[in-house]
Amino acid sequence: MSDEQPGDVRDTLTGLERRLRDIEADLRSGAAGPGAEAAAAGNVGSDTAAGDGRRRPSGLLIAGLGAAAVLIVVLIVVLARAGASTPNRGGTSSEIALGGGVAGNESALGIAKLPGIRAARGDAAAEACSGIADAALIVIQPTPKTVGCDGLTELLTMTLSATAVAERAGGRRCLRVSQVAAQLRRPARALTRQRAARVLKARRAAAAKAAARAASGAASINAQRRAAATAGSNFDSSQRLSLTKVASADGSCVAPTAATLRSGAYPLSLRIALLARPGSASDAAVIETEATLRKALSGAVPIEAAVRGR
Repeated sequence: MSDEQPGDVRDTLTGLERRLRDIEADLRSGAAGPGAEAAAAGNVGSDTAAGDGRRRPSGLLIAGLGAAAVLIVVLIVVLARAGASTPNRGGTSSEIALGGGVAGNESALGIAKLPGIRAARGDAAAEACSGIADAALIVIQPTPKTVGCDGLTELLTMTLSATAVAERAGGRRCLRVSQVAAQLRRPARALTRQRAARVLKARRAAAAKAAARAASGAASINAQRRAAATAGSNFDSSQRLSLTKVASADGSCVAPTAATLRSGAYPLSLRIALLARPGSASDAAVIETEATLRKALSGAVPIEAAVRGR
């Protein structure tokens, strides 16, 4: 069973499905044969006519189908576990699957272009479980976007970005996560648009400088994040804006500071984790990706903010 591959599992399940249909056909033909007719004529067995003219299924048919269904379920569980614990030897190594939940994030767009990283074809962690990918890069905060399996090792967890509300009295307020989300869904007003434009301009300028000096992908991402964070902070200072605190799960109010952003203590931090099976954690491709991500995502964390009441 340890040599089962994802393709083998699918083939086996398809064969089991065909076998179940064959069993069902055999049982139905047996129930409708001469023996069943004799049992019905002698008022023996359960395949008797109902009062509305329909025939009830025989006990043999029900028992046979039930046993076959249980067998299928048991084999699916066994094969799925085997697929989750077995590396894929089909030649798709040196791939890190990037999971969903980061669509539109500028840092994530840069990460997707790094060598060896590709968008997941389905659930990223499940691909790492089955060996379709060497490792998975998934969102773990604020909302997990994956299924995964037991046995994955967390090699790296870092913050991509964060969201917040800015206002003149922001330092004295503590908003719930839902209040921040509602504010971000509203049509952007003038200062919100100006802040976003300032951040985007700084990010693009940093990307252009990095390209001019032929910087690595990780260095370019880091420079863009630093420029975006600085531009947002400078805009807030020039407009006398403060970023509001947000209530955490335990009820405490957490401000988006450099420390809480890096640690993920700020509830609206978008954090990602690099996960791999123990057998793949030491692969050269995974080690290289971990080092690249540490370089790309270190330092300042950019914050997308909606200016409240403006």
